[in-house]
Amino acid sequence: MLPYEDKLIPVEVKYGASGRLRSLHMFMDAASHNLAIRVYSGAIKVEDLRTQSGKSFRLISLPFYLVSQVEKILDRLD
Repeated sequence: MLPYEDKLIPVEVKYGASGRLRSLHMFMDAASHNLAIRVYSGAIKVEDLRTQSGKSFRLISLPFYLVSQVEKILDRLD
């Protein structure tokens, strides 16, 4: 988890470039906001996704080397 502004942002770390993100989707269903982060071995990207129950959320996927820049990246997206 990453505290950011008035939110507690879930951070999922994946070894590979793919994964199902089940726990992240479960957290997003219960969260009062719509922002999540994945740290992985792929390229930086921002995706608009839906949980199985239909809640929309934005997933920011970051390569490992950008972890130290998470807050700066979040600031730019607001």
